[in-house]
Amino acid sequence: MIKRYLLRVVKALSLLLAVAVCTGLLQEYVLCHADHNRVRLKGFYEEDVNSLDVVYLGASDVYSDLSPGYAYRRDGVTSYLFASQADSILNYKSQLKNILSRQKDALVVVELNGALYEDDEEVLKEANFRNYTDHVPLDFTKLEWIAENAKENRAEYLFPIIKYHGIWNEIEDDQKYRRTVIDVQKRGYNYLKGILNWTIVFNSPDKSLNSSLQAAAGRKQPLTETQENGLRELLGFCKDEKLTNVVFARFPHIVTEKTLDRFERGNTVGDIVAEYGFDYLNFERDFALTGLDEKRDFYNPDHLNIYGQQKFTAFLTDYLKEHYALAPHELTGQQKEEWELCADYYAAYYRYSESMIKDLEVVELSEDSELIEKLEDYLPAKS
Repeated sequence: MIKRYLLRVVKALSLLLAVAVCTGLLQEYVLCHADHNRVRLKGFYEEDVNSLDVVYLGASDVYSDLSPGYAYRRDGVTSYLFASQADSILNYKSQLKNILSRQKDALVVVELNGALYEDDEEVLKEANFRNYTDHVPLDFTKLEWIAENAKENRAEYLFPIIKYHGIWNEIEDDQKYRRTVIDVQKRGYNYLKGILNWTIVFNSPDKSLNSSLQAAAGRKQPLTETQENGLRELLGFCKDEKLTNVVFARFPHIVTEKTLDRFERGNTVGDIVAEYGFDYLNFERDFALTGLDEKRDFYNPDHLNIYGQQKFTAFLTDYLKEHYALAPHELTGQQKEEWELCADYYAAYYRYSESMIKDLEVVELSEDSELIEKLEDYLPAKS
């Protein structure tokens, strides 16, 4: 009798385990939100623990404006772009915790675009939450984010398969990203470390105000209450934890009359950051320092193209080396080989992008299985 009862229990538990494993695999690789954000964020968790010199946190300004592969080839600095599309300031504290849980010694540069939206629509938008939360592990940090920010449909944030269980007919549309995540996890790292760019040289039809922004440093506009609260919560966490390896920044943009109000909110952000005793590097205000060319180095007013990406990567790496003692730490032989290959892939990405620009082919280039295949033709010849 007891044996029969135990056998039933074992069978039931085995069935539950099989269901859990199948559901987990479906959620991870099939019925999921698959896009460039997933490749980027999943790739971060493949990086060796405490192997990065610097991690950049933020929105699209981060993954368009910087290239870890180029920084390694030029300076030997290892870095990663922990960024999600249209990132909300309400994600930042959780994202910083995720970064520090694996790269506690890295310098973390936090680009604060997520605190500068005109109103709360972007701050509270479900898609902008999911661009982050759908792609990180279910742990105490994620549970804390859900408790603080998910006002409804909490189960869908805990288990995204609930939201995406009906996407069978759409799977082929983004299959390249699913394949890329599998490739990255097999390989143990991604080649491009999260970059995304467009093959455009943008020339603004609106008058740029960049040359006059230093004189406008005193002009300020308030943040929304939600954004200010989110920013202060992030800064309060950094202060309470006595973090000395975090610096806040505003990356360069082409500022026009249409976006001057956002620049003025950025000045307010700088004041709030200073209240908590942290540095705020305002490269929007101090645009001239970067050496960027407004007529060559952007693909739209808010994002750098590959030319600007290389320039800004070199500038910011030098700036962090000079002011924050950023320096490469020792890598193992295997890590060096992997980073050299990543640098080769970025060089191929640059050459491929440049060829598309010259041919006036306007496309978005993010790391996916189809692009990686194309880049094989642009890699340096093996000796």
